[in-house]
Order: sequence, then C-alpha cells, then structure tokens
Amino acid sequence: MNFQLEDKQNAEINKLSYYFNICNDALNDFSANHPYQLAAYEKEKIVTILKRLFEGEIDYLERSPENYFDLYEDE
Repeated sequence: MNFQLEDKQNAEINKLSYYFNICNDALNDFSANHPYQLAAYEKEKIVTILKRLFEGEIDYLERSPENYFDLYEDE
C-alpha cells in the first residue's frame, strides 16, 4: 500500500471513530434528558448496533481500502 493511500485510510478511520463518538455522545445526552423514553437495555442495544456498524466500516476500510474509497469517495 502506498503512503498516500495509507494516510487517506488513517484519516478516514479517525473520521469514523469521531463520528461514532458523536453518535454515542448524542445517545448519552438523549438518554440523560429523556430517562423515561429510553430504557437502559435499549440504550445498550443501540450502542451495540452503533459499534457493529462503525467497526464493520473500519474493517472493510482496512481489508479493502481501494474498494472502500471507490464506493464512498464522493460522500
């Protein structure tokens, strides 16, 4: 893998990790401000789903960066 692609890949991994943190923080804020609308088990289920989604994206990016960027380059 060339350095330019590796740098691009690392930047994308950092961006995805940042986006996960934003989602997780938003979920925590919602949960704190609406305690009767979101049960603890639902919150944990959502966190599990978010982790799976973001980890799946990062895994795909790590395994096949060329295909990942071909698919998502314009986003």
